[in-house]
Amino acid sequence: MTPTPGGADFSWATILEDRFEENVRELTPALMAYFVRRVDPVEDAADCVSEALLVLWRQRDRLPEGQAEVRAWSFGVAKGVLANHRRGKVRRGALSEKLRQGLVHEPQAPYESDGEVHRALSLLRLKDRELVMLIVWDGFGVAEAGAILGLSATASRTRYSRARKQLKDTLERNPESKE
Repeated sequence: MTPTPGGADFSWATILEDRFEENVRELTPALMAYFVRRVDPVEDAADCVSEALLVLWRQRDRLPEGQAEVRAWSFGVAKGVLANHRRGKVRRGALSEKLRQGLVHEPQAPYESDGEVHRALSLLRLKDRELVMLIVWDGFGVAEAGAILGLSATASRTRYSRARKQLKDTLERNPESKE
């Protein structure tokens, strides 16, 4: 920090931050308009503005001097953010299509396929139900599923054993669930 003649302390970082904030206040509505006109869905515009402001903040030490230069530089950054947004959208679309194709080739049982099983699961405590589903439906080991839920391996084994017994008892009490 360098003392000023009046005795107050200041730093170049503070000056740079103040200048950055002043420019951002003026540019944010223009950046929002830029993205609103260019992204679909329009709700993504706010995320793009946030991303652009983050990039601008990280590069604030490169902030040009004049207002017109700052505006042009900021819109150059916005252009890069827009390109990233569009590439991400293409990647997400390709991934979604790949997942859809996987479901066509490997059909999953519909959620309602066995109402009694789902009813029995609904009687379990939430954490026990999630533990069972992670193990049986998602293919995790007991310790792995427990770790996902924040449980120790011992607690996971105990809960899983208790949940299996409860499920078995519930399903045995309902003869209509047997085939």
